[in-house]
Amino acid sequence: MKESLRELRNGVCGIGYLTVPMEEYSKDPTRPFFKVVGTGFLVRTTTILTNRHVIELMLSTQRDTGFSDNQRLLMFVYPQGEFGMGVGFAKMKKFGYITDPSLDVGICEVGPLPEEALGQIKPLDLRKDERLTIGDPIAVCGYPYGHSMLHKNSKVYRWGPVVQQGFISALSPFDTAKEPEEILLDVRAAGGMSGAPVFRLDDGKIIGILHSTWEATTALALTIRQEAVDAWLKQHDAPIST
Repeated sequence: MKESLRELRNGVCGIGYLTVPMEEYSKDPTRPFFKVVGTGFLVRTTTILTNRHVIELMLSTQRDTGFSDNQRLLMFVYPQGEFGMGVGFAKMKKFGYITDPSLDVGICEVGPLPEEALGQIKPLDLRKDERLTIGDPIAVCGYPYGHSMLHKNSKVYRWGPVVQQGFISALSPFDTAKEPEEILLDVRAAGGMSGAPVFRLDDGKIIGILHSTWEATTALALTIRQEAVDAWLKQHDAPIST
């Protein structure tokens, strides 16, 4: 499981923006210029899933602060060297939402991934037709509290997403639904985790997208499987809002 968890973490990204141009940031990457508004994960080589409200928050923040489109970025963290790690950024090239407004799903095409990360950052493995069961052990991988857990004393003090374990506590609209609409999770979650993948611990397959939480004790996730995501991607590939 440790190996599959490492690969899964590589495919999870922080969605956010730089408060300064990239040229200024590159002079000292330890300064806290990158702000995380949510989480996403790769489902194709250059496509991520996240929440609709994460993209909307990004756009509203851009309108309020005026940062450039080039400063809208996705941050990936991956192993580099024997004991090191690399941080790579990709631009948000095209984004949109699926047509069903009741589903909090956003889709984003990303710019080229860092060359040194190619082969390590891969699309995640999605659930196909497996049933979901109350009590199944799961985990969520994302950025709780956004960049607050990355910055300390005006410096970046850690990199990468956080993994939190729990289990399926209920299904919606009822616990015996063959294909439930939502999953209730006994797992701690917080702002910044929106868009994070929910995965089974036994096989690492993605079963949902976390979208909200109740008082940081019970999280809600939209259930996903490969067939549904394929349909969403067909919508995304057609002419849509950019």
